Amino acid sequence: MSKSKKVGILLIIIGVFIPSVLYPFATLTISATLIKIAFATRGAQYEQRLSDLEVVFKKGYGIAGYSEGKIAVPEGRIAVPYRYIVAFGITIAFVGISFVALSRKKKDIK
Repeated sequence: MSKSKKVGILLIIIGVFIPSVLYPFATLTISATLIKIAFATRGAQYEQRLSDLEVVFKKGYGIAGYSEGKIAVPEGRIAVPYRYIVAFGITIAFVGISFVALSRKKKDIK
């Protein structure tokens, strides 16, 4: 097996592995939670979508501007929407597929 084929197989595995591992850590966004509460008060159900999920890497604990009556915003919060993680995984998998498809043994032409 050629080196580029091994790299391609590794990229395919990584492309599937990243979204699968990070899915249990995905939570609803703040706006999706508020929409879900609003629907629940009216007796309707809200179906969550992929765009409603995010992976929070660091929770923000400080509140900026709360004493001045401004909007309360958590400081230091780092979150990535889950749809970007899925898109990154699909891109890596397609790059791996192209590596596997384009890797072939080169024969000497005589």
